[in-house]
Amino acid sequence: MVSYLMGGDPDADSFLEYAASVAASSDILEVGIPFSDPVADGPAVQAAGMRSLASGTRVSQVLEACSAFTSSIPVVIMCYYNTVFRMGEEKFAAALAAAGASGLIVPDLPLEEGRHLRRSCSRHGIDHILMATPATPPDRARLIASAGRGFLYLVSRYGVTGERSSLPGQAQSLVRAYRGLTSLPVAVGFGISTPAHVADLAASGADGVVVGSAIVTRIGSGMEPLAVGDFVRSLRDAAVKGSGE
Repeated sequence: MVSYLMGGDPDADSFLEYAASVAASSDILEVGIPFSDPVADGPAVQAAGMRSLASGTRVSQVLEACSAFTSSIPVVIMCYYNTVFRMGEEKFAAALAAAGASGLIVPDLPLEEGRHLRRSCSRHGIDHILMATPATPPDRARLIASAGRGFLYLVSRYGVTGERSSLPGQAQSLVRAYRGLTSLPVAVGFGISTPAHVADLAASGADGVVVGSAIVTRIGSGMEPLAVGDFVRSLRDAAVKGSGE
């Protein structure tokens, strides 16, 4: 169970409360750094980023907040390349390591242009997690699977993040195809919104699911941290049941 939260959403103190509740029912905590042009994110995550930016969140504050959880759960940072570039790749990787983070996802950095960042991450013990989509050709998928570390992030459908009422028809077949391409765990994200979605993906062989919009939507609506944690627990329970564990 990989649970996504926007760092600093809705404000610094509230983020810590939500993160503590969500982390208690998750296996990995993915934390976004807010950015003004989040090209892979749909309305819910965009709104979370705007709330965070409006509260004055800075990169250093997100990393400092994450350091409160890294001793108890792996924390993966998700950000856009402009944030990395502004600080410098080596310095950014070092900052992640200093905060105790385990991994990094940069969705707008192509495979070919990420070689130097992958090396910087490797030097600092950070897994650079790469993404593949339904449009990724098999040969390129093998390259992505070979270059990535930690787990392979499989985008379940075309488009941006956001809750959906049903899984795309190709999601389960994509999981099976990518399981044959890599020894890395395969985690599926984008549109995963309900316990039924999670159970179906677990039954198809997915090693993990990534849920973000369904979580940040509840935070944006003012749902209490404990209730958000209960929702995440229902997703994780579905994953365990679907996998037959």
